[in-house]
Amino acid sequence: MDKNDRQLPAVNQYFAASTSRDNFFDDLSPAAGENSALMRSTIDINSSASEDLFQNSTKFSPSAILEQSLKSEEQSTGDSSSSNTKSKEEPVICRVFSTNEMVNANQADGSARDFFDMLNSPTSQAVPSFGNVKPNLRIDYNLAVEPNCISSDYMQDNLIKKVDNDEPFFGTKGCNEYDRSRDAWIPSERTRLALEQASSVPGSIPTDPQLLTMPGVIPDEDLVDTVQQVVTHFLGEAEANQRRILTMKDVTQDERGLRELIKAECFKAAVNLTGVLLKMYGQGAGRAGHASKHTVHSIQLWFTRIALLVKLQSYSLAEAEASVWWDCDRPDLYYQFYPELYGGRLGTLVPFQFRLLLAVLPSFSESSERHQEALDRLHSILAVVRKIISNLDSGKSEGGDLELSAEERASSKNLWKQREARVLHSVVNVALQMKDYWLAVDVLQLLIKNENQPSQKRALSSALGRVLLQLGDVISADKCFQTARSLKQTQTGTLASHTADLQELVDRGLMAVAQHAFQDAYDAFQKASLLEPFNLMVQNNMAVCQLYLGNLKTALSILCASVHSHTNSALQENLLLNVCTLFELESSQSKENKLALLRLVNKYKGDAFSLPCLKLKM
Repeated sequence: MDKNDRQLPAVNQYFAASTSRDNFFDDLSPAAGENSALMRSTIDINSSASEDLFQNSTKFSPSAILEQSLKSEEQSTGDSSSSNTKSKEEPVICRVFSTNEMVNANQADGSARDFFDMLNSPTSQAVPSFGNVKPNLRIDYNLAVEPNCISSDYMQDNLIKKVDNDEPFFGTKGCNEYDRSRDAWIPSERTRLALEQASSVPGSIPTDPQLLTMPGVIPDEDLVDTVQQVVTHFLGEAEANQRRILTMKDVTQDERGLRELIKAECFKAAVNLTGVLLKMYGQGAGRAGHASKHTVHSIQLWFTRIALLVKLQSYSLAEAEASVWWDCDRPDLYYQFYPELYGGRLGTLVPFQFRLLLAVLPSFSESSERHQEALDRLHSILAVVRKIISNLDSGKSEGGDLELSAEERASSKNLWKQREARVLHSVVNVALQMKDYWLAVDVLQLLIKNENQPSQKRALSSALGRVLLQLGDVISADKCFQTARSLKQTQTGTLASHTADLQELVDRGLMAVAQHAFQDAYDAFQKASLLEPFNLMVQNNMAVCQLYLGNLKTALSILCASVHSHTNSALQENLLLNVCTLFELESSQSKENKLALLRLVNKYKGDAFSLPCLKLKM
């Protein structure tokens, strides 16, 4: 069994995943880590503060800092625009969609996050009013199972990685024990009968179209870079001509090109390229409803495309193209449907993570009914997973039709128990989006009860505490945080009990925020920043605390210093939305400061950047 399935998946951004994988889609299982992002709840303004700005806040000038950022970066030898050019060699670790928190969460051992755990937006609640003004800022407890961004480097190397499974299998020699366990799934009776026919009569295709998955790309027009259009409007053509980003025409028309586009955060161009690549499989524009063959590679392309659309918040298009896939119970989505290609290999072509993505898609809708639909889908997956575990417990194989050795069953059961937990984490995520915190509490308590590893149990206890803070149950939340602190001693290589680590300090700060003790919260986050000086989430929390303490200029100086010190990583929609809100609180003449941010976006960000966060009126 692959080592990557030995750890529980991430709850929110709390765990990290091993980067060594045989198959990205199915082999992702994050490992717990001290610097996990669930342990780092944010208050929705990320920043890396400069000590000078704190000491000299009276001399603060936002536009000067931002302009200095542009000048200093232009003078540096390592121009960040190089990230938008073709890389000469493939990176070792690629985090395809990512926020700086996720970069920070990559452990010293090189671990990276599970791709599917990087999709949904964190659950947040409104910040209390500040004076007579209600700033558009949120206290974000960072509770969602999937963070709101996805690491571009990660997907570039793993989601789009080259797959060699297109070569035919002869008998079962090409399918090892782990492949069998990973690819296992229990089809419906109708699908099972169709698969038996396909296996006995090679090349036969069911005449009933309802038995086939017939996907196709919907849009006929390519997605365009809106950043350049806005820059032209506000800053003129000369500034717009300085924009250097990759387009589909600038890269090779293959996986390598797709990898480069994603690394450069040119997600719209990457979506366009997936449409071109899917034409090779007869699944391009206008091909929806037409029969075509599936391969491991084609399904990976669909997984990539739909994930990119989710990242771009094109939820309606993602759902439209994904509608033919759910519930992945069609015979043409199994290896045995293609005996001429895969020989005697059994199991599903659909990665487990793709199933989860398809299941949670309705939860992105504003309708509460769609959230319930997502829960229903997740529970249908959970029912199959638990049936497989039951078959293994009874001494059978996953499908209940073969005898396995005790060692094989133990290995497979470990994998499927991790998948069971992964589904439950997704249930927690959807519950939080619905603001059904009691459901989230119940599931988290079940996960804690079933968890044996102290590091995982500690992170889950901390997560439960943050959910309870959302409910306003400060006393119960404090008990959870105390439990998390007590579990620290059972972890290998952790600090002594009298020395607080990052997770403990962040938990302490959140407790203080819940009690409106913002100075105490600031002190806790400041201590956390000493442990990780470049942790933008911690700096963000410090800035919000300063805002609530009435120190608007200090709060804004922290955020602008963050943009200056870590320009590329700090240019995130949530951060810039908060920066621009503070600009407006500071002065009615905030447009120039916003335009300075727009210049940075024009220089450093790809076509996926969401411009409404700058609050510029056309």
